[in-house]
Amino acid sequence: MRYVIYGAGAIGSGIGGHLFRTGHDVVLVARPAHVERIRTEGLRLVTPQETYQLRVPAVATASEVGFRGGNGQKGASGEEASKDVVLLCVKAQDTDRSLAEIRAAGGDPQTLPIFACQNSITNEPAALRYFRRVYGGLVVVTGIFLEPGVVHNPVRGNAGVLEVGCYPSGVDALSEQVAAALTKASYASYANPQIMEAKGAKMLGNLGNAMGAITDGKGDSKAFMEAVREEALACFRAAGIPCESRESFDSRMKQSRGVNELPPGLRNLGSTWQSMVRQRGEVESDYLNGEIVRLGRVHGIPAPHNEVLQEVANAMATRGDTPGTYTAQDLEELVARRAA
Repeated sequence: MRYVIYGAGAIGSGIGGHLFRTGHDVVLVARPAHVERIRTEGLRLVTPQETYQLRVPAVATASEVGFRGGNGQKGASGEEASKDVVLLCVKAQDTDRSLAEIRAAGGDPQTLPIFACQNSITNEPAALRYFRRVYGGLVVVTGIFLEPGVVHNPVRGNAGVLEVGCYPSGVDALSEQVAAALTKASYASYANPQIMEAKGAKMLGNLGNAMGAITDGKGDSKAFMEAVREEALACFRAAGIPCESRESFDSRMKQSRGVNELPPGLRNLGSTWQSMVRQRGEVESDYLNGEIVRLGRVHGIPAPHNEVLQEVANAMATRGDTPGTYTAQDLEELVARRAA
């Protein structure tokens, strides 16, 4: 089996690097500058235990992957065996485009398994429009990617938590096999039959990604974020979206996950913060806070705190602003003005 890491940034490069160094067949699909550095110097994967320089195969487009279809043999679950497994690690705003690219490049819509190793609960249903075999992937991993060719995975004890499971629920032989491979690659990995409940709980935490990028961690955002998550939980309940309790989720992660250990001089306030630091021009907030806003509009539930985070983060990204342009108090004032 070959692991195609589609979207090898902070998380994808770490997953692909750890799989590769533990003997798995891997190809990274990443942005051209990252690919060029990996091809010339190898992927530099920095962990608290060791720094690896990995000559992992890397390509810049789906057409270069050479997707390998099923060979007619049946796997243990009765599905046709696939020679490739895609771990989709792109930001949610790139999901539809990436899936269309994979299909156009020869990814078989009937047999190619897609594991959505991404934030938000929007990616798995999107993937079903393109591919039949869709799996959820819960990612509780710290990854930092600020320059081409170099990725930090600053977690001591293990590389982080990666849970996988069938979408919308259940486990099968492939999810067990992928979890075993990720365990060998130093992750705390499990096949979780209620993967979307876990991803719902994780999404509640990711709703703060925009806050970190907007404020750069300055000021007290606790009250604002409590309102953000209360809005989200009300929307989840109204929509019937499964969500593991925050207490259960936090307890499981505390027991399973290693401990962050950032090297001196390296900061990280989340993936949205990294996107702004790198001035990518876009952020993932439409599929995190924006998904809460969408659900609220459908079910008649006001979500002004999520709406402000979504709009301000997107405006900052479009302008090329650096993190720290606004404080949490500035955002509270925006919410208050809308209510007036």
